[in-house]
Amino acid sequence: MFDLNFITEPGIQAESSDASWSYLHKRKEPESETPSESTSTKPDRAKSGWKYYAVGAITIIILAGIGIFNQTKPIVRPDMVLNQVIDLIVESGYMKDLQLADAYFESDNVRVTISAGELSSLHNFTRGYRKEDKIPYEIFRKNETNYISLKFPWEGDKKGGDIEELKSLAGKTVFSNKININFTDNEFELHGRSSDIISYLLQMADNGLIQKFTLSVHHLESGRFYLKVQAKKA
Repeated sequence: MFDLNFITEPGIQAESSDASWSYLHKRKEPESETPSESTSTKPDRAKSGWKYYAVGAITIIILAGIGIFNQTKPIVRPDMVLNQVIDLIVESGYMKDLQLADAYFESDNVRVTISAGELSSLHNFTRGYRKEDKIPYEIFRKNETNYISLKFPWEGDKKGGDIEELKSLAGKTVFSNKININFTDNEFELHGRSSDIISYLLQMADNGLIQKFTLSVHHLESGRFYLKVQAKKA
């Protein structure tokens, strides 16, 4: 058997060698060394190289952190969330199994709960739901009724609004002849048909008020809807 030697000079060797395979090639030393290439400059080059590595590593960490943050906090426009709630109010009028139970507009999220007699209806609903939005949801059962609760991101106005604005807005909204409006210094309540609730919510959005209050929409057993708007606490 022959020993392959890629390190020593080629030719017939005087004796066996323990040299092994290596990717390091022998380099001939230059005849003279100029001052500019002296060993005193090598540490400076090493330090400069480490600086570039450090900057690159920090940049990668920052970009990775931004990517994780964007994945965990999906951005959803307020108008899209409102349209989702309005669509469910409309569909509750003619859909047999799926119906809006309630919707709570809070300071940092909108929680929407949908009821269904059959669990399969909720599963079908989640299949048709837009997965790219990454909206968390939970399916549960209570009192022999199945529910799905969805949580949309929301950003309320911290300054809040005045209840007087809501009363004034009610006078400008076209309602059906079967509404009931009550209000105090801190609350505004509206009982009516689905069309009444939708009309008022759209008026609030058009006038920039939808994010200035905490509000909730409830679907009553009678088929009517109940809207409750509260002023934000200072």
